[in-house]
Amino acid sequence: MRSLIKLGLLLVAGILVYNFFFGDETEKAQSREIFEKVGDLGRAGINLLRTEKEKFDDGKYDDALDKIGGLFDKVRDKAEDLNDSELLRDISRLEKKRQDLQERVDRNAPQGYSDAEKDSLQKEWKSLMEESEEVMKRLEDQ
Repeated sequence: MRSLIKLGLLLVAGILVYNFFFGDETEKAQSREIFEKVGDLGRAGINLLRTEKEKFDDGKYDDALDKIGGLFDKVRDKAEDLNDSELLRDISRLEKKRQDLQERVDRNAPQGYSDAEKDSLQKEWKSLMEESEEVMKRLEDQ
């Protein structure tokens, strides 16, 4: 079943690329529109990351982590549409990093955060945001 899905995604990607270069005007426009939507998702994702980073810096950890998780789901869907296994691997790695950070936040939230813990969380968050932004830029470039 999984192989059929991958084959289908590869077929769709091939058709899009073919139509983009060799299709008639309608097919080229349709392919261009799909590629633009992928780019729009990348730009919107970068903006969301920056906004959530500011919230995280202000101590609003849970909401920021939840929103980033939702963004990763959408980006994963687009990477699957593009059949980009390297991008999917990076997204999975970032999701794991986000989940680890979420566990730390959940564990420490009831008793509050020490200054050292806040610094550590903010460094991890910054790293997650930088790596996520790189993935978004790669998605936007495709």
